[in-house]
Amino acid sequence: MSDRLDSTTLVQRLTLLGVAQLSDSGRTPAHAGEITRICAEEATAVDGDVVGTVSEADVTRALNELDADGHVMTADEGERSPVGKGRPAYELAHSATALVDAFDDDDRLQAVVDRLDYSRT
Repeated sequence: MSDRLDSTTLVQRLTLLGVAQLSDSGRTPAHAGEITRICAEEATAVDGDVVGTVSEADVTRALNELDADGHVMTADEGERSPVGKGRPAYELAHSATALVDAFDDDDRLQAVVDRLDYSRT
């Protein structure tokens, strides 16, 4: 699993850590908008390629890719969008501890990982 997580992009990693934060507080499955809010808050702590904030389109694209790669799972909570499509909600396929272990050496995300890691103590 760690080798599959090693190939994730910075936005995908930030998205996974955002889902992990929501999971830790019992707020998953979560919709893309909720995950985007967490990622936007955490983007300011990221050192690297993310400039400013992360858009909902960035997070939605990352969630779709992460779902296809088996890093998150979707759950249709029965809610419908205005055009009648389902509104998927996402939850982690890995434990938050596994993410902390996998991303601990990524200096760009150190502040985000540390906050998640401290929530476990």
